[in-house]
Amino acid sequence: MSADQNRTVNLRYFVVICDHPPNLCPHSNVIARKRFIERGTTGLNEMAKTMDIQIVFAGIPVPEHKIFMVLKAPNFETVRRLMVESGIVQLNTVKIYTTESFEEFAEEIKKSTPIF
Repeated sequence: MSADQNRTVNLRYFVVICDHPPNLCPHSNVIARKRFIERGTTGLNEMAKTMDIQIVFAGIPVPEHKIFMVLKAPNFETVRRLMVESGIVQLNTVKIYTTESFEEFAEEIKKSTPIF
């Protein structure tokens, strides 16, 4: 297995949900629009690659002023760093969720004692 393949095996899935108010939306704010055009597509992908983050999905449910992302990354801190260094945190409230697969969860609950 190559180093790149080995590194991919260690990546975890993260769900990122960003919220911004209407006055910071690229539809209504010239600064937010310029930043989105400069960083929102190619720039974010390039920055993510330098951090060993794969953007699996990124989408905007217009008109709800949100961004949804699914990322594969080595750890929470790396995802947090991407949100900060890309400037996303400057215009959005950012929530980062660490996830596990159904298979991982199934193994995890075998080791816990139900309380109900």
